[in-house]
Amino acid sequence: MDITLDKSSNTEASINIKLTEADYSEKVEKKIKQYAKQADIKGFRKGKVPAGVIRRMYGTSILVDEVNHILSHAVEDYIRDNKLQIIGQPLPNVEENANIDWDKQKEFEFSYSVGLVGDITYTTDLTIDSYSISVDEKQLNETIENLLQNGGEQTSPEVAEETDKVTGELTIEGEEEAIHVMVDIADLATKTGKEIFIGAKAEDEITFDIRKAYRSNEKVANFLHREEADVKEIKGDVKMVVKSISRIAEAEMNQEFFDKILGPGKASNEDEFRAEVSKILGENYDNQVENYTARQIQDKLVDGTEVELPEAFLKRWLVATQEELTAEKVEAEFDNYRKEFKWMLLADKIAADNEIKVEDADIKTKATEMFKVQFGAMAGGEQNEQIEEMLKGIVDNYLKENNGQNYMNLYNQVRFDRIIKLVEEKATVVEKDVTFEEFTKAVSAE
Repeated sequence: MDITLDKSSNTEASINIKLTEADYSEKVEKKIKQYAKQADIKGFRKGKVPAGVIRRMYGTSILVDEVNHILSHAVEDYIRDNKLQIIGQPLPNVEENANIDWDKQKEFEFSYSVGLVGDITYTTDLTIDSYSISVDEKQLNETIENLLQNGGEQTSPEVAEETDKVTGELTIEGEEEAIHVMVDIADLATKTGKEIFIGAKAEDEITFDIRKAYRSNEKVANFLHREEADVKEIKGDVKMVVKSISRIAEAEMNQEFFDKILGPGKASNEDEFRAEVSKILGENYDNQVENYTARQIQDKLVDGTEVELPEAFLKRWLVATQEELTAEKVEAEFDNYRKEFKWMLLADKIAADNEIKVEDADIKTKATEMFKVQFGAMAGGEQNEQIEEMLKGIVDNYLKENNGQNYMNLYNQVRFDRIIKLVEEKATVVEKDVTFEEFTKAVSAE
């Protein structure tokens, strides 16, 4: 076997592999003998099929499999042994492979395109804003008012009002099947849009412009229960047949309401309830500030670090490895991909430089915390041991689901959090005391 690297630029190269018959013949013959021992072919006793018969029937497919196996390991070993810093995965030259005559050739040549990256130099000498958000009376009162309005019993009125939710079957031009949707009238973007639904009754047919009702792809996607990429072409009038109307009656400020919102035993009067809600708001604000800080750090690192990417290779690699992508789509969205690739390389570099590691126990702890938040009040109390045991089973199952993707998502989240924390500790942090409204304005202005 002969392997060489042909660099066409600082960021792109080809790994070229030449195979002779000696490189694969022994493995192919061994596999043919294994087939012969296991084959059940009419006219022969099981396990007694001559190797020549197997070679004629399956020889080519066995050869292809073994050669591909050899190539896969050869490319991986070459990259590792030569310490090549690559991004993405090697791409085989499809045109060359298509011209191979597997029945006649004894020697083969293959090439794989790879994207190269050089050393990355970054700085953690950043200046970032950190906000301390106070919970003001206005925000607290508005929150409690919303809780009261949405905390009562659900009713099914005959005629819709502005605070109601309308469910029905939606028909989009060009699509055969209707979609079950829910319209929260209060969330519609325009007064005219709301007026279309106010007064609606069951079995009414309502026509409305979906792009006037929902002004962004994100909101249209949420409304239709689809991915954002799948709704970009949906526009104009849609028709909805109303099936039901739901209304939440305003709750009363009493013990039942306190327990429903906070969990049993958290508050016994209005003052205690307000204090608990204020505490929860403060925690939510802290989470929003934490997310904003992380985004600041990520953006400043990406924008402030020069990374020469193999862009032509990455565009080909994205199209080749993701069925839903086209060359045109990748080109149009490559600015976003470029940032993602830069961050991926930066994160790897920072983690390696600072020996940031994530263990299995860290991932299980993260998953447990996530489910404890979902369980809320159930996570405490007299049955805590039973809940903990139940959580353990839920966490174990969750981490195994989705072909291990849940596990990897949490791994990446824990790693991300640790990278951000490390950089934040080294950065210059400018503290600012603000209200939530001031925080929102400051963030949206950037």
